[in-house]
Amino acid sequence: MKKMIYTVFVSMFLAVALSSAPIWAQSAPLPEKQWEAPVMPGGTIVKSEKKVVYIEYNLPYDQVLTWYKEALKTHRDPVYNIEWTKYKDRKDQMYIEEQGSAKWHSIGISKNDGAKTNVTIVQDNWTWIFSTLLIRFAGVFAVLCILWILLNINSYVMKKYFPRDEAKAEAK
Repeated sequence: MKKMIYTVFVSMFLAVALSSAPIWAQSAPLPEKQWEAPVMPGGTIVKSEKKVVYIEYNLPYDQVLTWYKEALKTHRDPVYNIEWTKYKDRKDQMYIEEQGSAKWHSIGISKNDGAKTNVTIVQDNWTWIFSTLLIRFAGVFAVLCILWILLNINSYVMKKYFPRDEAKAEAK
């Protein structure tokens, strides 16, 4: 009986400890890098998932964006000196997409009105990679089909209006 009571207490203790783990994670210090992406210090981790991290800063949007632009200045191809980041200014956020081979895919900096700014860091994943390849394959296939149709039309016109010399000689 004692064994059963101890087992119940231990399992209740573990359940309470594990259910409050996200609270502990919020007070944990921010990592310097997340999937090789720079992380601005001074924020609070709002939510952390397997492929996405949400961080909140008590700073205005412009200040956070300036820090990330400065931090990503050196994120370049060392051989060809090409920038690996593309900035896309959207209505609700600045979307920074990584074009190189880093483990992170994008950083989203929200354009909130006020002193709070949310940053979302997304890990690179195979779904994105394969969907991009599939779209490119479909695009190339569509272009090739259009060219094939145009070549067939061209060959029909050539055969109809420009007969061979042999056919002209037999007709005479």
